[in-house]
Amino acid sequence: MVLSGCSQLPDSLQTSTETPVTDLTQVIEDPQGVQGKEVRLGGVIASVVNEASRTRLEIASLPIDESGKPELKASPQGRFIAYVDGFADPIEYAQGKLVTVAGQLRGSEVGKIGDFDYTYPVVFAKGQQIWQIKEQIRVDDVSAYYRCLGIRCQYIHYGLRPDNLDVQYRVTP
Repeated sequence: MVLSGCSQLPDSLQTSTETPVTDLTQVIEDPQGVQGKEVRLGGVIASVVNEASRTRLEIASLPIDESGKPELKASPQGRFIAYVDGFADPIEYAQGKLVTVAGQLRGSEVGKIGDFDYTYPVVFAKGQQIWQIKEQIRVDDVSAYYRCLGIRCQYIHYGLRPDNLDVQYRVTP
């Protein structure tokens, strides 16, 4: 029961459709076929611009899991624009942070990534979730051995072995 609570979709990412579009490659390959549909997309914030009544987020898309969390080890699928109503603080929505948005796909915008012309799918977000990355370090062993001279042995302990560390990253709300 505890595990199912951890992988639950946050309320802010709920949609009226049971199966919203969650794959940006599907949007890029068939832009007309998905127009007006509900989407749930996530990734890394590339830029944030506050306009008069809304905020424009440029997001480098990553695949998301069933709980809406972007998958850290995945390759980016492309980019999209998400418009969020009102002011989004640039500290909270800073470049490099993970975000997932839920809303409706409406058209596209032409822009540039460096000198490259790029067509961004546009999402009008009804909900969004900023994610935190938590680092966990697990140490399996310590460096220790016995030194022996003849029949006399001495236990020597040097402390933690840096080659036996396991570092894992978790995405949390």
